[in-house]
Amino acid sequence: MTLLSDIAARVPAAVKARGGALVLVATLQLGVLGWMVVDRVRLLKTGREIVLPIVPVDPRDIFKGDYVQLGYPVSTVSSAALADVEATPDARVYVTLEQATDGTWSAAKASPRYQSPATSNHVVLRGRFDSPARRGNGTNRVRYGIERYYVPEGHGLGLEKLAREKKLAAIVAVDSRGNAAIKGLSADGKTIYDEPLF
Repeated sequence: MTLLSDIAARVPAAVKARGGALVLVATLQLGVLGWMVVDRVRLLKTGREIVLPIVPVDPRDIFKGDYVQLGYPVSTVSSAALADVEATPDARVYVTLEQATDGTWSAAKASPRYQSPATSNHVVLRGRFDSPARRGNGTNRVRYGIERYYVPEGHGLGLEKLAREKKLAAIVAVDSRGNAAIKGLSADGKTIYDEPLF
């Protein structure tokens, strides 16, 4: 009798311990998801806004499903701008963009570590190399995490036409750590899509 009552007493304790662990794991997962949402909303609301022209990545197949594959002139960084950066595939890089008097942005220099922008016409984007560096006057492809934008179904062809005519631009928010997020799309300077915060 004592053995049976002892087993009966231990079973609920084990079940309670396992249930507590499941609740803890679920709470942690929800906390991480909540932090990701809050961090993105903070970036979109408080990040510095820049406008980057969009170039077609592949005119024959720019759209796949319900998203647009975007390319930017600043995604191409010259080997001369790399300085002390080792451009191995998927290596982290911080690219300093410089704004010209006409409002356009270009990749001025790159660094393996974040360096605060020198002036108000500079902004730093965090990215990763797509391909290895080329020697001499070669160029290097960098991705910033803003190369894909989801669009409403059926709107792809109009955006494809605007991208080919070089009239499409991305409105990008950049925070003080170099993180970037697309706030929307514009055509000829007029906003045509706004990214919802939630």
